[in-house]
Amino acid sequence: MRKILTLFFVLIFYSLSGQESKITWDYPVKPGSEKWKSLKSHMEMVEICQIPEDIILKLSTKDLAKICLDYPLFCTMTAFNNMQRGFEQVSTEFNGFQELYQRKDLGKELLLLYHEISPEDVGLRSTNLEKGRFKFRIFYLEFMLAQNSLHINLSQSELKELLVESYQKAKQKQKAKYSIFQIQISYLVMARLLDFVKYEKFIEKYKNNTYRYDSFIKAVFLPDREIMNEIDALAIDFINSY
Repeated sequence: MRKILTLFFVLIFYSLSGQESKITWDYPVKPGSEKWKSLKSHMEMVEICQIPEDIILKLSTKDLAKICLDYPLFCTMTAFNNMQRGFEQVSTEFNGFQELYQRKDLGKELLLLYHEISPEDVGLRSTNLEKGRFKFRIFYLEFMLAQNSLHINLSQSELKELLVESYQKAKQKQKAKYSIFQIQISYLVMARLLDFVKYEKFIEKYKNNTYRYDSFIKAVFLPDREIMNEIDALAIDFINSY
């Protein structure tokens, strides 16, 4: 009888443990609300978006990544002439990014999110506003995937997987008639990956046209159709070679 009671309480304990609520979080104030409209400065907006310290460490990497993708001030990076600097500024201001890029499994989780999204699904959105938000969500995700600090924690097979996926995304965007501004970020991911793995043919192109390639990779001057065409060919060559 004692053994039966012990087993009963063990089962109850694990049952209750499995029912514990998952840690989630959402922005308390969002653009368009009266509270957001009442904020008087950019820094007030930044401060109200910060994730509480007692929550941020408990969030899974996947959930934290989604929260960062929804960051209301992510769009401010596009106001910079150099979008990489814009992204770095956004990342410095928001504690979500600061925590996210310390996660060793970030690359794997973002790659999974990247697989799940299809640029051609923009046609399923009913309004121009919804279509715009969808396109920029992909834009933000790809810019996060373009960071070399993320590539360090990916295996060789995952790096190639990301290259293949970004190539496919570029083609899907072209088919869905995305703007050159939106398409270029897929090529930025490819270019930085080819540079990161030191692909010889890419490095040779880089050396022969240092200024333009340097500007493209550092996101100083985008877009560059000629370089995008070259990256397209180099990506295919790399994919078929390895």
